[in-house]
Amino acid sequence: MPKPQKFVFVCINQRDPSHPRPSCNANGAGDVFNALREEQGRRLATGVKIVAGGCLEACMVGPVLAVYPDDVWYGGVTEDDVPAIMDHLEGGEPVAMLEIGDAEFDLRPPEMTRG
Repeated sequence: MPKPQKFVFVCINQRDPSHPRPSCNANGAGDVFNALREEQGRRLATGVKIVAGGCLEACMVGPVLAVYPDDVWYGGVTEDDVPAIMDHLEGGEPVAMLEIGDAEFDLRPPEMTRG
């Protein structure tokens, strides 16, 4: 197998349900991770490595994925988005409707903000 050219980090963090920030895993990240791995296998996309990761900090818009070296971040990803993300990973354009930026990292639930 060749050395991967792209890495996709999928947050599968699971917090206690009482925590004020949501967990990507509770929002379906595990299913997204599995769907990405399955689609990667179907496409024989050996230049891509799908990695299960911890918190990527944009919890309010999870499930969150980070694509490197592209520095593309996706939020609110569902299993239905996987084919379009794989198209990106295989040389296509990023999926604009899923991209997140600095603003999404600043989101906090009210109980975690200073008044």
